[in-house]
Amino acid sequence: RIAYVQKRGNKFELRVADADGQNGQTVVRSNEPLISPAFSPDGGRLAYVSFEDKKPVVYVQSLRDGSRRPVAAFKGSNSAPAWAPDGKRLAVVLTRDEASQIYLINDDGSGLTRLTQGGNLDTEPVFSPDGQTVYFTSDRGGSPQIYRIPVGGGEPKRVTFSGSYNVSPAISPDGRHLAYISREGGRFRVTLQELASGQTRVLTDSARDESPSFAPNGQAVLYATVQGGRGVLGAVSLDGKTRARLSESGV
Repeated sequence: RIAYVQKRGNKFELRVADADGQNGQTVVRSNEPLISPAFSPDGGRLAYVSFEDKKPVVYVQSLRDGSRRPVAAFKGSNSAPAWAPDGKRLAVVLTRDEASQIYLINDDGSGLTRLTQGGNLDTEPVFSPDGQTVYFTSDRGGSPQIYRIPVGGGEPKRVTFSGSYNVSPAISPDGRHLAYISREGGRFRVTLQELASGQTRVLTDSARDESPSFAPNGQAVLYATVQGGRGVLGAVSLDGKTRARLSESGV
């Protein structure tokens, strides 16, 4: 299934649907923005960010009984939740100490530990499939690029080198590929990098792509984009040859 946010009138809806966009159901409805939904590894929970308290707070909600709890509601901003593969921890981005930094926290809100250091803007964390590495976006090199760091801490290492703007990392289920959004000539497009060789390939020909994620079989990348002036969800194969628009209108 897929999770996405849809705006209807003045309300924001967090929705889940089948992989083709059909059978959509609203999980959360709010007068304030909802962003960054992320399925737990077992598919039974969603982490997301809600602004209902007039500031970004990370919630985890059960899809089975609808119950939810705030997991990160610290002073400042709480954002960008990403699940560890075991479903017991999340990576989140907090501004509680200084500029946006990445922290690890248990799924019940306990055990907060800081992962990245310094006054840089570190954001958009995502775990590797083995749970040993966190990939993230940072401006620590002067422009937004993707880095990786061991979950136990250490010195981040830069991963992307092609172009001056690369954000929103997603790792394939087999750990071989990195999908991200690259900017070139004012266009934001889905790009694929083979991690072992560093070779890259632009997968889309649109101009306003965002939020890439891999299908569970690793054979396609889902993403949000704009077509005809409205937001839609798309999918593209890893070779870039097959593209599809997911069918629910108005997404």
